[in-house]
Amino acid sequence: MSKGYIKFWGVRGSNPTPDKDKIEYGGDTSCIEVRTSDNELIILDMGSGIRNLGTKILSDPSYPKTIHILLSHFHWDHIMGFLYFTPFYDDSFTFNIYGYNKHTPTSSFSKKILDPTFWPVSMDMLNAKINFIDLDGEDLIINSNTQIKYTNHSHPNTATSYRVETENQSIVYTTDCEHPAKNLNKNVIEIAKNSDMLIHDSHFSNEDLEKFKGWGHSSYGEAIDVANKANVKTLVLFHYSPNYNDDEVSRIEKEAKKIFKNTIASKQGLKIDF
Repeated sequence: MSKGYIKFWGVRGSNPTPDKDKIEYGGDTSCIEVRTSDNELIILDMGSGIRNLGTKILSDPSYPKTIHILLSHFHWDHIMGFLYFTPFYDDSFTFNIYGYNKHTPTSSFSKKILDPTFWPVSMDMLNAKINFIDLDGEDLIINSNTQIKYTNHSHPNTATSYRVETENQSIVYTTDCEHPAKNLNKNVIEIAKNSDMLIHDSHFSNEDLEKFKGWGHSSYGEAIDVANKANVKTLVLFHYSPNYNDDEVSRIEKEAKKIFKNTIASKQGLKIDF
């Protein structure tokens, strides 16, 4: 590969929304592909968007056979794709699934999500090698060109921000984040500092945020505040409320651009080269 890229496979929050008025931005939940020029594949979250990514991986032999998956947390909209990620059935693949939650081991979510009461597939039916890895606070080294930093931020039962540094690019992923009243989360500011791209929870409009204090999410205005405070080059809005149709997300993007010019509203299928 001559270039690395980021591709958005799911940008919606809380639950998938296959509605006609949400086609432009897409209805699948959180999943982002980060592919480096030296062909490392890092997947951010396993929401419903990972189903289509799995189909692409199996149909394209250029994808690597060892794949890294970073989970922000274990809420349903970020792990539901585990159930229908078809590369798990292929024994030629190895998957390293990482989490950073002191309360919940990374391996535990698979036992719960594959409970036979709710799903007819067990771990022993998945032929790929799947490693569940609890991060210990030290930087995750993928190879000599790519490393990952991470920190916890505020969300019910906690969530994790990741900073992927590769090929002189820094990509920060902060989803499902509630900032303290009249303040910004210091951990998020620090990990996003001087990054090339910040992908930030924009679940609510500024107006709606006031109605949903304690729900664990941000407004697009808070995402802008983080981008300014952390001296970010490009802000990507992400994790939209399932109640927001295409017109509302477009309105939010236009309003955001007035304040932070280099703002992009992520769309399902959007690909950004770096």
